[in-house]
Amino acid sequence: MAVATAPQKQNIHSQGSNFLLALPVITVLIIFSIYPLIYMFALSLTDSRLARPFQEFVWLDNFRRAIEDQLFQTSIVNTLIYGFSAAIIQLIVGFTLALFFYRSMKTGKYLRTLALFPFITPPVAVAMIWRLIYEPNAGLINYYLRQIGINPADPIAWLGNPDLALFSLILVDVWQWTPFVFILALAALQALPAEPYEASAVDGASPIQSFFYLTLPMVAPALTVIFIIRVIGAFKIFDQVYLLTFGGPGSSTQVASFYIYRVGFQQFDTGYAAALTILLLIVLTIVVTLLTQFRNAVRTRFE
Repeated sequence: MAVATAPQKQNIHSQGSNFLLALPVITVLIIFSIYPLIYMFALSLTDSRLARPFQEFVWLDNFRRAIEDQLFQTSIVNTLIYGFSAAIIQLIVGFTLALFFYRSMKTGKYLRTLALFPFITPPVAVAMIWRLIYEPNAGLINYYLRQIGINPADPIAWLGNPDLALFSLILVDVWQWTPFVFILALAALQALPAEPYEASAVDGASPIQSFFYLTLPMVAPALTVIFIIRVIGAFKIFDQVYLLTFGGPGSSTQVASFYIYRVGFQQFDTGYAAALTILLLIVLTIVVTLLTQFRNAVRTRFE
């Protein structure tokens, strides 16, 4: 019979101590994360209503219904378009602003302060601001379009046109969250080491060459992380849809989270809403996994 040596006993004792230290965190994780997921999955297997949970087990019928649901398919497509479009525009604009200001520490400091205001503004206030901006007759955008002679007699219904409504919501998200991307990108740029730039200047590299061969490769891993954060955030959009378009006109702005809200809290079909939520989590998990692999490839490429 093998007898554990002193180092092995010490290692076992250390692992036990580490587990005890992590036990409170594991307990909180189980209570607030894993248990709700298990509960939601169990609910998705039933024909539950808001006031009558777990009435009748229907097993996978809710999932079959969801796969055939045209509105749910449309909401997933709208969510993907919204999430990727908003994140890409925010990354481009935010990184461009960060590039422009990062060499001026004083200016950057003031901009970081000003940039806090859009994304700390309450969603209700943001929605009211943009509802006034988009107002067809007296809104700011249509007013200036009339001033320059564009569409003077036929005001544009930004939130009432199926072809423009989703783009209009994306613009609101870009306005609110681009400063957040700007702050993170500016911090990443200001953390870059100075030695490579000094060496490139000695070698006679131009600013454009320094950007493509030094700045962009060194900051690319951070930019991919920022992009993933914003994609995840944009995929969870609900408040602006609820406050500005309520999923309309038609289903042009019906994103997945809002559709699940309507099924669960307006139609009271909580079992089906739980199944939709599980499928949405699967889609988001796939998207985040692919983006994480892309980030790892970028990091390996530029390290």
